[in-house]
Amino acid sequence: MFEDILAIKREIMHTFDKIAGDYSSKRRKPWPEIKLVHGRRVLDAGCGPGRNSKYFLDVGSDVFSVDISIEMLRIARKMIPDAELVQCDITSLPFKNNAFDCILLVATLHHVPSKPERLKTLKEIFRVTSCGGEVLITVWSVFQPRFLKKIPRMALDRILGRVKELWDTYIPWGREKRYYHLFSRRELVGLVKKAGFYEITIHEEGIFPRNHVVIARKGVENGETC
Repeated sequence: MFEDILAIKREIMHTFDKIAGDYSSKRRKPWPEIKLVHGRRVLDAGCGPGRNSKYFLDVGSDVFSVDISIEMLRIARKMIPDAELVQCDITSLPFKNNAFDCILLVATLHHVPSKPERLKTLKEIFRVTSCGGEVLITVWSVFQPRFLKKIPRMALDRILGRVKELWDTYIPWGREKRYYHLFSRRELVGLVKKAGFYEITIHEEGIFPRNHVVIARKGVENGETC
């Protein structure tokens, strides 16, 4: 199982290295939801070419941008030269406890293979979030209109062992395919709570949103401090 996870992670890294140039040319605008959170010291976890990091740099935040893809970071260096760039696996962040008062996990968690690894990621995010800090998390929804017709096929893929978990799938980008784990709202909120976050706000529109968007806060619960 562990070797399978490592293989998928390597595959994800190589895929994003290959598509980095094309991806950055087509994904230039920051996510609108990032304006829902604020911070003086910001971590962009899974920064890609740096479009969301740039917004926080422009408003005066200190920004640390991490990604598994070195090619994405090379492009980010041109877009966000004032950010601190780090190549790493977000399941093991090279930062001290309580280091950031704002963390972006935008369109990243759904690329992490296996539920234990996704929980490990969120626990790492919790660890480096300061007391009172905010975390913005966005993931693709399995029940968005574009995937509704594919649900029986995804279920069959799991039954036949073509994927490791239900709602795992591969989405093409040109000739390449990117690994995704598609989420239900319940699954996402459950993982965020299990990681330790006590205050969770859902920001999404419609019955079948394309993305599940939550803001989680690290703070006081039942009289205990962070």
